[in-house]
Amino acid sequence: MSGNDASTRFDGFSGALLDIRMLLADLLGLGRPDPEKQMVIEVFFGLMGYLAKADRLVSSHESNLANSVMDEINLSLAARRIAMESFDRGMRKDIHINAELLRFTDVHKAGSSEAERLHNVLVRLIASDGRLNPGEYDLMKQVGEDLGIPVETLDATLAEYTLKR
Repeated sequence: MSGNDASTRFDGFSGALLDIRMLLADLLGLGRPDPEKQMVIEVFFGLMGYLAKADRLVSSHESNLANSVMDEINLSLAARRIAMESFDRGMRKDIHINAELLRFTDVHKAGSSEAERLHNVLVRLIASDGRLNPGEYDLMKQVGEDLGIPVETLDATLAEYTLKR
């Protein structure tokens, strides 16, 4: 047996332990985010779902990015549930974009690092499938404006992903 086989086996074991820890934390009520974090999760993933559906088709790249973001920010199972429900609501257009952005900017002011993070995640989402739909661009211009981020920043970031409008 090579070292790689043992490493893979232990990585899988560590992953299983992490899953068990997350499950136990959720069962004990420890995985539920506080109200501010829940709002951030709802806004982030609701907007992601809305934007993913802006071109009428949610690609596997966009779905995979949403899952990757959940992993990156290490969401508990309870928080993942909130994120997935929010993403679904966004895809169904069962959210009001301006209200969601207002809810977010009431806590995290326009131009703040948190607003930039939200903007960056949404740009990653529209870049994830390698295509830029005019509806996605228009929506991102509106979102950027509400978050205090100039359209020039959007254009520069899209250019980094080699996406042009």
